[in-house]
Amino acid sequence: HIGIHPIFTLIAMYTGFKVSGVIGLFIGPIALIILKNIFSNLLDKGVVKSIFSRDYS
Repeated sequence: HIGIHPIFTLIAMYTGFKVSGVIGLFIGPIALIILKNIFSNLLDKGVVKSIFSRDYS
């Protein structure tokens, strides 16, 4: 279990196929997993929260 809903895996496979052909069928889901882990780590560290809570006034 990798924590990604199957529909998102299918979307990543389709997008990867459209961008890179048959190899994209494998690269798309791998890229999705990597992006999910990066975003999850940034959320855990509070980086995303600090970016969106800045006061620019």
